[in-house]
Amino acid sequence: MLRVSTALCVAFCGCATPASGDGFDAFLRKIATECKPLIIGSDDMGQAIVFNGLGAAPEHYNTFIAKTQALYGGGISPQVYRDSLNAFVGGGSYNARSFECIVARLPPSTKGDQAPGK
Repeated sequence: MLRVSTALCVAFCGCATPASGDGFDAFLRKIATECKPLIIGSDDMGQAIVFNGLGAAPEHYNTFIAKTQALYGGGISPQVYRDSLNAFVGGGSYNARSFECIVARLPPSTKGDQAPGK
């Protein structure tokens, strides 16, 4: 029983700790920590990242993850990212701030390499 409790604690604590490594998962943990409150529409995406979806409507969170991964990988431009999430998740007073924070933390290779409207 102690091993299970220890494993759960390590797993839980590991989720909330910002990672310094490369990769999309590390990027998600970074924006969840550095962009607080990471709210888009009425969903707390920062909380949802840390707690595996809790804090956001499932369809909003899944779309946020898919669009953020496309942005991170250079598949869509920051403007298309903003527009598509605003259209799907909805507007909110934190949206612009959240988008600016996310885009500012993209790896250098994906920030400016996208063609407009891509």
